[in-house]
Amino acid sequence: MAKYISENCFESINWQSVYIEEVKVENNNLFLTLECIQMVKEHPLNPFDTECETNEVVLVFYDFEVLDSGYYDCSQVQKQTIDFDKDCTYVEIPLLKLINDFTIVTEDIKDKNELSFEQTFEGFAWNFGEDTWGYFRLQYKRMEMMWDSFYNE
Repeated sequence: MAKYISENCFESINWQSVYIEEVKVENNNLFLTLECIQMVKEHPLNPFDTECETNEVVLVFYDFEVLDSGYYDCSQVQKQTIDFDKDCTYVEIPLLKLINDFTIVTEDIKDKNELSFEQTFEGFAWNFGEDTWGYFRLQYKRMEMMWDSFYNE
């Protein structure tokens, strides 16, 4: 059992390129093991008077559904500044194939109500090229973040 458990706490996370170490789907729940998470000082479980970093953390998305999953293929684009939506081809692929070797750079809650959350995640999909930008959108009933220690401890 994890020492710390926080529910639906995305507003307390400061995303800074977090690598997904392990992915598992079990009983319609998605488990993402991340190397760490940067937590804002206002998070109720943060014992420090500043932002702090957890050690390994598991995010569990309960009763999840994949709404979209893919990456932007920009291999044919020959310019320095790329607009993914305009310049690249979006390639849909299954979520587990996409996030097998993935670094989350940003996330955004698109919709939140009493029944569910809809959230997007974007970042580097390393399996599909060094600078390949990946994207996935989930709907889920609740999320738990679980960890045992902070980096500073």
